[in-house]
Amino acid sequence: MAYSRAHTPIPFPNKPSSNLADTPLIARLPASESLTAGNTVIKASKLRKKAMEETQYTRVVSTRDFLDKFLPFDSATRDQVYNAVVQRKDPLYTCNRWAGFPPAQGKYKELALYPAFIEVANDIAKAARAEVGEREDQVREAVWVDYHSQVPQTLEEGATLIRPDCALAMAFADPLKAPPDGIEKLRWLQFVAAVEAKRNFDQNDKELISQLLTYLRLIMVEQKDRRFAFGLFLSNMQVSVWLQDRSGVLGMDVPINIHENPKDFIQVVAAFATLPAHRLGFDPTMKLAREPLPPIHTYRLTSQGPDCFNIEQFKETNYQTQWVITTDKDVFITVRALSLLRADVASGSGCIVWAAIRYDDRAVDPDRRKVFVLKQMWQSDGRVDEGDIYEYLQRVGVETGDPDAKYIGKLESHETVKIEGAVDNTEHLIRRGLKPVQMQMEEEQQPRKRTRTTNLETDEWLHVECVDADEMELISRFVAGRQQEMKLPKRTRVRIVLGVFGCSVKFFSSVHELVLLLSQFIRGHRFAYKHGVVHRDISPANLLIALTGDDITPSSRSDPYDVRGCLIDFDHAKRTQTVEERKVIYDADKIRRLTNLKLHHAIIEELAEQVTDDVVLRAVHLVKQRFPNTSTTAHVTMYITAAIQRYKASGRPPPSNNLYTPEMLGWDGPLLHPPHAIRSVAERTGEVRSGTPPYISVKILNGPDEVFIHWNGISFPPSNSPHDAIHNMESFFWVLLFLCITRAGPGGERRKDLICKLNEIPVEQKMQVAPLHDLVYRLFDGDMANIASYKKGLFKQPQNFEEQILCHIHPYFDVLKPTLRRWWNLLVLAYAFEGYEYHNIHTLVLELLEQAAVELASDPQELEEDSQNAVQMRVDYVHMVSNTVAVPQGSHPPNPLLDATTPETKKTSHPDALPRLSIPESPRSSSPDSPLAKKHKWAD
Repeated sequence: MAYSRAHTPIPFPNKPSSNLADTPLIARLPASESLTAGNTVIKASKLRKKAMEETQYTRVVSTRDFLDKFLPFDSATRDQVYNAVVQRKDPLYTCNRWAGFPPAQGKYKELALYPAFIEVANDIAKAARAEVGEREDQVREAVWVDYHSQVPQTLEEGATLIRPDCALAMAFADPLKAPPDGIEKLRWLQFVAAVEAKRNFDQNDKELISQLLTYLRLIMVEQKDRRFAFGLFLSNMQVSVWLQDRSGVLGMDVPINIHENPKDFIQVVAAFATLPAHRLGFDPTMKLAREPLPPIHTYRLTSQGPDCFNIEQFKETNYQTQWVITTDKDVFITVRALSLLRADVASGSGCIVWAAIRYDDRAVDPDRRKVFVLKQMWQSDGRVDEGDIYEYLQRVGVETGDPDAKYIGKLESHETVKIEGAVDNTEHLIRRGLKPVQMQMEEEQQPRKRTRTTNLETDEWLHVECVDADEMELISRFVAGRQQEMKLPKRTRVRIVLGVFGCSVKFFSSVHELVLLLSQFIRGHRFAYKHGVVHRDISPANLLIALTGDDITPSSRSDPYDVRGCLIDFDHAKRTQTVEERKVIYDADKIRRLTNLKLHHAIIEELAEQVTDDVVLRAVHLVKQRFPNTSTTAHVTMYITAAIQRYKASGRPPPSNNLYTPEMLGWDGPLLHPPHAIRSVAERTGEVRSGTPPYISVKILNGPDEVFIHWNGISFPPSNSPHDAIHNMESFFWVLLFLCITRAGPGGERRKDLICKLNEIPVEQKMQVAPLHDLVYRLFDGDMANIASYKKGLFKQPQNFEEQILCHIHPYFDVLKPTLRRWWNLLVLAYAFEGYEYHNIHTLVLELLEQAAVELASDPQELEEDSQNAVQMRVDYVHMVSNTVAVPQGSHPPNPLLDATTPETKKTSHPDALPRLSIPESPRSSSPDSPLAKKHKWAD
């Protein structure tokens, strides 16, 4: 069927915007506070702006393809519905026009459009259901509702209430009669599809687009079991349907003239009325937990009866709402969400991390339940499968018996989610393989500062607040302030279940424990690296203090240092050759034969025989490896001299015979060939850069050729090497520095100087704390361009580290200043010469951490009480999590997979950071003086 092209397609961006902090502010707030809830009101204009910033990829397809692929409806049945609405006593469609709609010409009030659409759409839907019949997998009691004509009173004078004009809503309850404290949350939990209606409907109107995308975004944010959402543009003459999923937005290229093409209009409405729920974006593998009743799909809730909607089932926040999730091997009930920051955007990975227990363990003694970490995300196609990485490393650990394998998160299971046997991905299952017509437009947007919140709920135990949601996606296309074109991302939904549970490293209990944990994380990283896996995303969020597991029992722990660090989140990792496969053969005799004897003696003479012969040979080996055609003497001498200087600055005793050996300098390991990623053909066009912005290596942020690092004014030209172990060891350094600058002691407490707002404190105090705020902004809170620039300048003049950085360390961490200084010098030397320090960085970092542990052993803990409170706080945390799911005595709801006779599954007659807000007190620490009560003021 031909469509009028009176309206040209929208020019949408196919390039990422130049905004380097591309995540909306409200992604940082609990979903309940991103609307009109409590005393917080987000204005619609601001929310629309953020929605447009978030949506980087918008495409259009032909209207006919959109109808047939996304909203299919049998043509014969459609004709029957058409006849039913035309031939009834008061026909809905007469004289080539839908009844009640405003005239094609002439003036009319926009309000007249809403009731006309609602009446016609509901009558069409009723006729369609009568023809098709009802099935168990359909949305129950969904009706089209006018939300514009009657508006609940807002809670703030002058605020704009965020709402669509009309919507297809599940009939939980009348939202206009809901209590004020739940009305906004209820509305967004009800919506199946949103409608934006205008008198003058123009698909080129960016303001109109932004309004609809705002609604779709909020549907995706509030409904954690939504895979995608539909929205409609409507006028008195036209309708256009749009789809928002984790890859972006897809719309019709030409609106449907509803009066000239009434059957196409019927197809749109009838499809919404009769399609299975998963075809409208719902997740059939997720059910709402409602203990002690059986779980239920949200789309099967009703307005009355045993399955009546109850807003209390959704808890106070999305962190607390519990879900029953069916995987291909087991069924889990989530205890509470650990991280939702990446789920609070519409497009992107949508990553959610929950603490969960097995569904069948609900009646087990809470202190004996096994707590898991369940991670769900929409993984970009072409990226390495995180579950496969865990599985591979776990298998290698068993085969080799390497003790460092236990410092990798233990995999319980992983899966690619399927719906009715088909892989749940955006390209095929959701978008049905449609190839969009690509429009181009690039908007200039200014980078903005990351914003921190003092809201307790979003200060997660498994996330760090200075990282904006999904910002890790941005670094893959960011190099020294430039962005590269990217194709439309294709995403597949995956789940990973880990058999360990705990909290972020920022909840360390003492400096001694922090050093121990860092050593364990690095040992886990070394194990993975040795076997060909480069992590590429070191951040506090991915450094887990394991509090439960097969051999960890926090409830009986007496030793505050009885912890284990586990490296997790390999979703940005890459597979390379193993270290054994990358070794450069070192043959001392061969190097000696190839080295000019006169040259050799010249080097020895210049160094006044401070080093052994083997040190000289290994230095020659490096120089010949990197610069085969250059003069050797100067390079070798410079490198050996720099290595000796680093050793002298390390605080270790000088050699007894004043002769440095390869072992003393850390040169007894091998040189390595650059890692070549093991990639699919689709990935071989180039390696993307990855990481969490505040902790990314200076070389990854700026590009290796743009950072010239000198050791006392000398260096070798940098090589263009890919992401390697050295870059992750630098990230570990930034993590430690972040904690030392931003924390005030054990337990994750943020230093007070950073909680205050500069414009709200006296001038004298402002002058004292402003430099600290500025440093934290430059290193951790700024946009990526600022962070990249500052780190680049710091490495160009490494002597400034002492004056600009170490002076701002919190006094609690003063004992770690020597360690930070040594680590910094090690990084500078490694980058300057890319020698043995570069290739054997694990060993050298572990050595300096071991040295720190020895020095700390002689330094008494000044905050012993705080350390004990931090340990007890973690014990209480685990106890609280394991006690969250409580089944009343004598009540044991059946497993939804096994019982087919529950009200939910019985057939009818018809054919997608521990939150610290409102944490229930553990029975073990109910006193107001308990560690949990004392830590109520945490803020990040």
